[in-house]
Amino acid sequence: MGYELLASVMDILTGCGIRAGEEYPAGERVEIYAPVAAVGLRELDFAGCEARFTVRVLSPRILGGWCCQTHAAKAGNALHNGGFTVETGEMEYLTGSDCFCVTLTAVLPVVPGEGEWLGGRRWQILCGGVEQENVSSFRALRDLGRRIFGAICQSEPIGVTPGTGGWTIELQQAITAEPEDVGEPFELVVRHGSTEHRYSGCCWNETEIAHTQGGLRLTRRGFALGREVTSGE
Repeated sequence: MGYELLASVMDILTGCGIRAGEEYPAGERVEIYAPVAAVGLRELDFAGCEARFTVRVLSPRILGGWCCQTHAAKAGNALHNGGFTVETGEMEYLTGSDCFCVTLTAVLPVVPGEGEWLGGRRWQILCGGVEQENVSSFRALRDLGRRIFGAICQSEPIGVTPGTGGWTIELQQAITAEPEDVGEPFELVVRHGSTEHRYSGCCWNETEIAHTQGGLRLTRRGFALGREVTSGE
């Protein structure tokens, strides 16, 4: 379990022109003459459904440090495009192998399959049947609008007004361009594992676009008339 994920990382790196292999391979020690990537499965989080990999990009000292850095950047870009979240560490010199090394940490959301783990998002959000990309958070607040009331000439409250129902919803995501409008009212579906939340009668009331160093961030706020929760378990 987990080797399929390790192989997928190596396939991505090989596809971008970097020779890749296991971090601790069997057999005799091999000297390298060109940049390579050593891939290891650092952590498999069963509760959080995440796989964390260590990718060490090694390059012979004779090629210079810049060669190692550029190949590490190429590896990080390929993994990012493959759906990984990537962090890059500082370059170091390894005296034992006479190589420069840059270590990348790559994290991939995974879902359990039959006897193995598969790469995939832990959750999925659709608005009007259209899947929303790069979602960072979704919130739903149920405000029944209840109020405490009292009687004339009494200091203590004597009751609470009936609730009115409905939900306030908020969706945040990173975007490269504004998404197409979805006809209202629409259905918003949140799938997380085997659990599905369906919000009906939805409409947006506010749209906020923020310019950040990471790019554009879209926040939409609105209302839903009802919610239904189903589970496949």
